[in-house]
Amino acid sequence: MRPSLRVVPPGFGMTAAEPEAPFAAHFAGDRERLQVATSQLGLGIDLREPGEAVVWASRAMLGRLAEALEGLGSPHAARLRALLAPVRAWRLRTRELPLERPVVMGILNLTEDSFSGDGVGRDIGAALAAAERLRAAGADIIDVGAESARADRPVLAAEEEAEVVGAAVAALAREGHIVSSDTYKPLVARAALAAGAELVNDISGLTLGTGAAEEAAAAGAGYVLNYSYSVPKRRPDAPPVYADVVTETVAWMERRLEELLAAGLAREQVAVDPGIAFGKSHDEDLQVLRRIGELGTFGLPVLLAHSRKNFIGSVGGLPPAERDLETHVVSALAFAQGVRIFRVHDVAGARRALEMAEALAARGPGAFAPGDGSWPWRAGASAAHMTRAEPAVPPPPGQRW
Repeated sequence: MRPSLRVVPPGFGMTAAEPEAPFAAHFAGDRERLQVATSQLGLGIDLREPGEAVVWASRAMLGRLAEALEGLGSPHAARLRALLAPVRAWRLRTRELPLERPVVMGILNLTEDSFSGDGVGRDIGAALAAAERLRAAGADIIDVGAESARADRPVLAAEEEAEVVGAAVAALAREGHIVSSDTYKPLVARAALAAGAELVNDISGLTLGTGAAEEAAAAGAGYVLNYSYSVPKRRPDAPPVYADVVTETVAWMERRLEELLAAGLAREQVAVDPGIAFGKSHDEDLQVLRRIGELGTFGLPVLLAHSRKNFIGSVGGLPPAERDLETHVVSALAFAQGVRIFRVHDVAGARRALEMAEALAARGPGAFAPGDGSWPWRAGASAAHMTRAEPAVPPPPGQRW
C-alpha cells in the first residue's frame, strides 16, 4: 500500500545549516505529468517501479513544482500545497491552539485499570485535583478517558461511559480546563462535547465508522485521527505484516483523511496520531518514531501518544511507572521531526524536555544571545585574580556567558 505522496523532510541539523536543504518527495501515479513538470523546472526525477517517482527539491522548488503541476491539471498539486501550507493553529470547538510551541496534553484516566496505574476512578473531586496538578505542571489540554484501551479490560457500556465522562467534563470545563474526550463511541463524544469538551481523541481509526468524527464535526470541535490496525480493544489473531510500516501508515492516513473531510471536518480541525502500540510490534513502533517526520506530508498537526508505553519496556526493561525519562527522550526527538502535540503522564518533565528540544530544533541564531545585562560579568577575572580573598560575585539573572 503506497500513498499518492509521501515526503521525507531533511533533518533539523541540515536545515539549520542550509535552509534550502532538499526534501525527498515520493509520488505514486500521474507519472507523465510529473515528468513534464520536473523537466520544465530542471529538476531531477528518479523513476522507480512500480509506478513510484522521487523528486529531491527544496521547499521553494516544491512550491514551483506545485504551480507547474497545477497548470497541468495534476492532483499532486493539491497534495504538495497541503504540505507547503501546514496548519498553524489547531481549531477546537471554541478556540484555536497555536502550534509554534509544543502543546502538552495531560492524561486523566477516570478508571482504576490504567496500564500505568495512574487512574483516579470516578471521584469528581479526585479528577479535579489531578487536572489542576496537570495544569500547574504545564498541561495545555486535559485528556479525559473512562475506559482503558487495554484489550484485556472490559468494554464499558456507552450509556454508562457517557454519564461518567459528561459529569467529569462539565466539572473540568467549569474550572477553565481545555478538555479532550478520549473515546471512540459517538454517544460518549456527544455527551462530552455537550458538557464542554473541545475535541475528540478517537483511538478507533474509523474502524467502527465515522460516528465520533461526525459528532466532532457537528460541534465544530477538534478531532484526533489515530492509526489503528483493528477495532478498539481487539488484538488481531495473527500479527500484522508490513512491507514498510511508515509508508503504509502514511497511505492509511491519506485514505482516512478523505473520509474525515467527507464527514464534515475541516483540515484545521484534524490532528494525526501514528498510533504507537496500535497494531504494530515494538520494533515497528520504533521504526515509526524514527521516521515520524513523514507524517508531516499532510501539513496537519501531529500528535504523539507514546507515554510509558511498552515499546519503552522492550528497550530498557522498566515497568510503566518508571518510563518517564525515556518518554521525554522520545518527545524531544519527535519535536525535532515536527511533532507538536504530546500526550503524556509526566507533564512537568515533558515541559522541561520540550523546552530544550525547542531551543535546539526550532530557534535560530541569536535566540539566546547575551544581552546588555549579561556582559560584562566578572570582566577581567583570571586565575591569579581568583586567588585573592574576594567575595564571589553571583552571575546576573539571565547570564549567558
